[in-house]
Amino acid sequence: MTTDVASGDDSLESPKGIRRPGKVLSALAISRDFSVLLTSLAVVSLGFGILTPIIPKFAGENLGMSPTEIGLVYSLFAVTYALFMLPAGYWADKVGRKQLMIAGILLFAATTFALAFITDMFQFAVLRALEGVGAALVTPAAFALTVDIVPENKRGIAMGAEGTAQLVGGLGGPGLGGLLAGEVGFYYPFYVAAALAVVCAVLIAMIRAPRVGITEEKPSVFSMFQSWKRNAQQNRALLAVTTRGFVMGIVQGLWSLGLILYWYKRLDMTETEVGLALSVGALVMLLGTLPFGALADRYGRRPFMILGGTIMVIGLGLNVVVTEAWHVVIIVAFSEFGAAMSNPSVGAMLADVMLKEERGRVMGAYMMIQGFGNIIGFSLLGWAFDAISPEAPIIMCTVALAVATAIIVVYVGETRKVAPSSTQAAAEAKLPGGGLETDER
Repeated sequence: MTTDVASGDDSLESPKGIRRPGKVLSALAISRDFSVLLTSLAVVSLGFGILTPIIPKFAGENLGMSPTEIGLVYSLFAVTYALFMLPAGYWADKVGRKQLMIAGILLFAATTFALAFITDMFQFAVLRALEGVGAALVTPAAFALTVDIVPENKRGIAMGAEGTAQLVGGLGGPGLGGLLAGEVGFYYPFYVAAALAVVCAVLIAMIRAPRVGITEEKPSVFSMFQSWKRNAQQNRALLAVTTRGFVMGIVQGLWSLGLILYWYKRLDMTETEVGLALSVGALVMLLGTLPFGALADRYGRRPFMILGGTIMVIGLGLNVVVTEAWHVVIIVAFSEFGAAMSNPSVGAMLADVMLKEERGRVMGAYMMIQGFGNIIGFSLLGWAFDAISPEAPIIMCTVALAVATAIIVVYVGETRKVAPSSTQAAAEAKLPGGGLETDER
């Protein structure tokens, strides 16, 4: 039967049985609302990308912060991000995905604009903490909304399309941020990023979000832990993937800041060179994410998570032997190819093992656990950079990433559901209680 997106049904078909052209590009035409969501993610990702090469140097030179202090302040983002996952997952199921996303993005817009006017570390710490709150509000809601409006058999390609949309914006972000800071004025990236966030909020307001309500008799913000436990009992893969998420949180904390500081420290790279390296990596992600999402739907999530993770381990470890800026560009491109291979499969696997009505809370629990990994990663970063060497965070990150990949190899089986053949489906439809939905078109 033809399904209305607004109903929140998991199955979506094109009207009047018309087939969408192209297996990969069909993901972009799943629905009008999904297309708007993809556009909004591209816009806000451009704003995030603009700030990537700017903030570490801004904190170090403009505010006089040491690497240890920068790591501690970055960890504040991770602390509030993790703590506010507690209510965010609950609110995503109770209040609505769209409303929470708008609130979080507008908070990001306000804090980003305010960054241009701060003068000391305390102000920077407060704004970073508030940004963590905004990110917490957006993350489980965005994931749940995406899964709500795409069919189950297109989750991999939808996650790939979502990642590609973010990369379309993020591709030009670091380069544009470095250019604005170096050629126009150091504070202009903050103004532009804030304006783009406001545009994103307007776009999200246009989405017709499905109605999904909490069915528990006495719901509370703490129910996300019960929801996670209930889903993990139903499918043990959730436990292993969540453990991997915790380890990846540590990796992200080390990776996102440690590499940039290392490039500045050891290679004396400029803002423009760092922005170029990150933009090239984003281009590789852009070209690979959507195709690998489609492949994950066809061949399964597990193999791409394992192979992609292995490539990232190798690429990250090679950073300790680079001597030139162009080496960094090649290594970043190689690492991001691995990320493009694995990222859509991670999101699709998470969606595979969650109950529909509890997606917000389960994702909130998952991201809260990953957020605690971020806290550990950011905290270790500053200490290792100062007390051991600039290479130490990279080595620690490489080991952690290898552990995360090993978890999938050892503990996780394939979660992709294989659709029954037409003959099998017809036979099952004749059985009493077969549960197959008839075509009413």
